[in-house]
Amino acid sequence: MNLSLRRFEEKDLAHLDAWSHAVGAHKYMQKITPLNYSSPGDLDHWGTDFVWFAITVNGEAIGGVWIDRRRPGDTLGILGILIGRPDILGKGIGRRSIETAIREAVQVLGISRVRLTVRKANERAIRAYRSTGFEVTGEGTATLEDGTSVPFYRMESDILEEAAPAI
Repeated sequence: MNLSLRRFEEKDLAHLDAWSHAVGAHKYMQKITPLNYSSPGDLDHWGTDFVWFAITVNGEAIGGVWIDRRRPGDTLGILGILIGRPDILGKGIGRRSIETAIREAVQVLGISRVRLTVRKANERAIRAYRSTGFEVTGEGTATLEDGTSVPFYRMESDILEEAAPAI
């Protein structure tokens, strides 16, 4: 299996809903794009507000992985990932994509720490995040628009030495 990341492009936006529905992302995610993304014009902020990559397997885009900054100059990145092919889950694609995206975000955004939130019910994702060095640093409950309460973990990772830029 040939896995690679490339910069997310406007043509990839057409796949987001299909990827989301294929894996039932609505059960696990509030947003399937970077926090700093709301319209195609925001792709111009790649490299300043976020990095967003299409995950490709054997040349086919199958999802996306991104790291945002909440504020300009922040060294904390917020991670998100969506893999839209249920038949390839559990094969290390998420782990490898996260590791690569973090290395790129260190170089492009200058981040030194990464944070994410994950629903407690998303055990597969929690295992993947732990395998890439994330640890639970907090927990809480979010209330969705329909009033549903969703328990979640906050997980964080300091950038690994091998991911940091050489001095």
